[in-house]
Amino acid sequence: MPDASRNVDTILTAITEGFAQRYPHRKTTRNWQDRSAYNNRDLEPGLLTVIYTGEIPNDVYDTYIKILVIGRVYCGAKATALETEQAELAFLQEWREFCTSSAFGNISILSVNSSQQQEKPDGWFLAECRSGPYDLAAEIDWLPVGPAELPEGIKASQSPDIGASNESRYFDVDENF
Repeated sequence: MPDASRNVDTILTAITEGFAQRYPHRKTTRNWQDRSAYNNRDLEPGLLTVIYTGEIPNDVYDTYIKILVIGRVYCGAKATALETEQAELAFLQEWREFCTSSAFGNISILSVNSSQQQEKPDGWFLAECRSGPYDLAAEIDWLPVGPAELPEGIKASQSPDIGASNESRYFDVDENF
């Protein structure tokens, strides 16, 4: 069975759940929906959405996961543009603190965009992030079919004293070697 830490879906869920545990007054999801899907009261506490956008694979053992994080908050019908921006910045600061905390700590924020006070009383930010690196390699089995019998011991030598003619000079390799 594959290790759960090697599963991108599991990693994204852990990020979302980790933020929810650290900031229980916020709502979190991995399911993006258009603004029209929400009532104002749904967004008042702030809703953080984590979306997988791809990977940056240096190699299978050193892969970064790209995520788009959307923070939305409804500030009330009478909120000013500045109050909306301040709510966005407070929410973004919580995300920033989570990214660098011991709770998750391996998320880098690459860029941030905001509503720029244009959509008051709805505030939002978009944070393009990179998480990792992760070892996403599958379990590698170098000997899918092993020998019928295992040797009683392993012997070794160092060059140039190798080969059948030098077998008497070989030494035993034990588990502490």
